[in-house]
Amino acid sequence: MPQSSPYCSIGRYPGKIPELDGLRGLAILLVFLRHAAYPIYEDHGEILSVGDWDLAIPLLNGWMGVDLFFVLSGFLITHHLIRRWPEKFNRSFAGRYWLKRVLRTFPAYYAAVLIALFALVPFFDPGVEDRRSSLTIHFLFLQDYLGSDLVAAFWSLGVEEKFYLLCPAVLLALRNVSTRCRFQVLVFLALLPAILRLFIALGSTAELINYPAFFWTVRSPFHLAMDGLWVGVICALVYKDKETLLKNRDTLARWMSLVSLAVIFVLMFSFAWFDHLHFLASTLVLNAISISFGGLLISVCIGRTPVSGVLRSRWLRILSVLSYSIYLMHMMFVPWALEVTSATFGEMENSPFLNFLVFLPVFALMSLAGGMLLHFSVEKPFLILKDRVRI
Repeated sequence: MPQSSPYCSIGRYPGKIPELDGLRGLAILLVFLRHAAYPIYEDHGEILSVGDWDLAIPLLNGWMGVDLFFVLSGFLITHHLIRRWPEKFNRSFAGRYWLKRVLRTFPAYYAAVLIALFALVPFFDPGVEDRRSSLTIHFLFLQDYLGSDLVAAFWSLGVEEKFYLLCPAVLLALRNVSTRCRFQVLVFLALLPAILRLFIALGSTAELINYPAFFWTVRSPFHLAMDGLWVGVICALVYKDKETLLKNRDTLARWMSLVSLAVIFVLMFSFAWFDHLHFLASTLVLNAISISFGGLLISVCIGRTPVSGVLRSRWLRILSVLSYSIYLMHMMFVPWALEVTSATFGEMENSPFLNFLVFLPVFALMSLAGGMLLHFSVEKPFLILKDRVRI
């Protein structure tokens, strides 16, 4: 009996490893909270101070969700490729692989680019001076290098699309080498962005005087942002050979998840890395967070962990289904949500925490509605079509 498409119901998405859907839902939640807190923090410099610590810190560090997306992408792409890799890499296989990637990412992305370019969301105005140039940059996925004048969040799509081209070539080159050599090469690729960021930061310290300068110089370019993607590749290869590489997997899963979560929580709650332009944010923290998410991903794949039940929750699974469309749309709703909040409740200048509490649900409802509209009208039909392509 043929199975129905996994996209036929919003609560029944993907996944032979359900916890991965939970991680994807967690990733979009982190990114959303970052962009929910940032407008309030930018205006007030704090949200709710407790001594020297502020509630804004873990929220502003929601940028870590993008690195979790990268780890997941690297894992899933590699996992699917090595399971279906033919004896000879031929044009037919490569064509079907790329067709699936195009159907998965292009339609919703191009729809969001047009929505942003023509300012179709109320109160959102990217202020684009040259629409033709902007459209060309985003059409070719060059915004990670040339900058996005539409929606800043689009930068990560430029990184991912380049990786989709590079990953099969690297895996093909490493297919017939020893396991040890394969992992050595991949570990080098995962550490290389941190080394490059270190040199750039050392040579450009005087120029990194504000967040945009830091972001477009150090954070967004593909060759500086691919840590998590290669960590995901390594995780997929470890998972493939888990029977021989990993012993006592249940115990290992528990301890690996606890250590990974501890590092993630320390990094997330200790300091607003990017927004204070801390030097470590450009080098060590990005790499450390990718490795920690990689450890968490492997742990939930190989055994039962303390967070497995949470990651299997229906609500995270729903967010997982909508995550791509929400990611593409949510930043366009920030001005509208601020306008609605101000018009309804006033500026509340003296209470940034109250301001945030009022803004958050308005922004969340708008983002969810926009994400659902894009998902059901554009993304889902092409996902169903993608399911029919076999590799």
